[in-house]
Amino acid sequence: MRGWCDLSFPGLPEPPLPYSPSLSVESEVSEFVALLDQIGFLDATYWLSSSYAILAEDSYRKKMAMFFTPVSLTDGLLNDLADQGTDFGSQSFMDPACGGAAFLAPIALRMRTALLARGFAPRKILIHIEEHLHGTDLDTTLCELSKHFLCMALHDDILKTGYVPNFDVYQANSLTDLVYQMGKIDVVVCNPPYRKMTAEELKPLRTEYADVIDAQPNLYCLFITLCIRLLRDGGRAALVTPTSFLSGQYFSRLRKFLVNNTDIEHVGMVSDRQGVFMDVEQETALSVLRRRVEGDRAHACASVSVVSATGQYKSVGECVLPNYGLTWPIPRSVEDVALVRKLGSSKFRLSDYGYRVRVGAYVWNRDKRPKFESLEDAKRAKACSVVPLIWSRDISSRGVVQIEKDSKWNVEHRFIDLGMKSRSSLVESPCVVLQRVTSNDQPSRLVAATVPQYIFDIYGGFVGENHVVIIEQVVEQPVLSPTNLAELLSTYTVDRYFRCISGATNVSAFELNQLALPDPATLCRALTDVNTWDEAVDKAYQIVLETK
Repeated sequence: MRGWCDLSFPGLPEPPLPYSPSLSVESEVSEFVALLDQIGFLDATYWLSSSYAILAEDSYRKKMAMFFTPVSLTDGLLNDLADQGTDFGSQSFMDPACGGAAFLAPIALRMRTALLARGFAPRKILIHIEEHLHGTDLDTTLCELSKHFLCMALHDDILKTGYVPNFDVYQANSLTDLVYQMGKIDVVVCNPPYRKMTAEELKPLRTEYADVIDAQPNLYCLFITLCIRLLRDGGRAALVTPTSFLSGQYFSRLRKFLVNNTDIEHVGMVSDRQGVFMDVEQETALSVLRRRVEGDRAHACASVSVVSATGQYKSVGECVLPNYGLTWPIPRSVEDVALVRKLGSSKFRLSDYGYRVRVGAYVWNRDKRPKFESLEDAKRAKACSVVPLIWSRDISSRGVVQIEKDSKWNVEHRFIDLGMKSRSSLVESPCVVLQRVTSNDQPSRLVAATVPQYIFDIYGGFVGENHVVIIEQVVEQPVLSPTNLAELLSTYTVDRYFRCISGATNVSAFELNQLALPDPATLCRALTDVNTWDEAVDKAYQIVLETK
């Protein structure tokens, strides 16, 4: 930092950070400083902050969730705010997880531009930004970095006036320490930390955040709530988050809170999962929310865009977001808009087809029951109640699960002895199984296969590993056989709609139970008129997709 300032921002006070004269003359440091000087100010702040995160211990980086927002997404989200009517020349801004000033620095530059256009003198610009820009973070070093980045952003005005602002950026636990700011801020911008919270962390927060906490929440759920509470009525929040809050079961209360307390003005779905955040592969949402007077609503409407990793927005259209904690169907492309509207009106679910959803109960490193690599091993051990184990790897799209006699993979045992204890993990009914962990990059998110009848005839059933989703027949004569249900779930249209209601790579039982399916009777009639399952499904939904 000091080397970069000496080279590119002379005249500023020295940054109040540890400094090593011996390290400063190392060739790698000199080369890095030269690179920072070449790549542009905001990109340089991103890489310097990220370097600090990389050099921190892995455990600390994960605990603090140090993953900073790339400049392209920051710029796109701030443009979105401007399009929604945000005035950078008059309003107050806050980032309660400011990290390396990923938002604070570009906001300061936009504030300066707006104030210059209004004829503000340099000193008045500095004082205005000093009074209207706020940030907090749990990491003291990042707070000092952010304050110095702000000085660097306003370098010219500081040199002209000799006035060095004392920026309102300080170390704090934002979830507990910002009570005095509640309801006062015009605009809150944030890329909140995201990771599962521990019971110890949650204990002092349960009362204050009781309306959104469900089970073991993710840290970013509470930060989204905080951001909304910081806003005055009519204020806006601009958030960079994972997409899991759009559909996850344990975000149901948060979705209710957002529908009842905000107008969800815009949701941008980042189209690329890789290369957006360093060391993280995930779907990302850019959301703009406007604070409103609290009141129950049946649903909300939101404008939706697809956003490239370079921050380019492509409008998709509007969609309806239901209340009551249900998943929010969000189109991922222009072609999805008609699909979401049409399929979302269907009232039929897996239960109407005679099936229920459960998740495999076997966890290989926790289950203490005897396991065997082969049936012969089980016989030699005189196991009393041996059944096959089905793993995610055994499932292939539109296929039939094949149980090999011997394990081909490390730790993936083929058989388990249920013993004489509870057999609740045993699946005894005909069913379809799906891979629970998938990827947006796979051709299908719903990778479904049928469990063959011989497994039930010979062994009486099977046990699913916990990365297997089981759709189990619960009526004697279901609308579709398991084989035909696997065909239905593997069609393009059903798979595409599932992508629109799923905000994570996991295929969850919660989301599957909300999967809108065709009228069973209409589908059965359509199957007699066309040649393929895809055609039958489209006919039953009464839609024609232009692009497949």
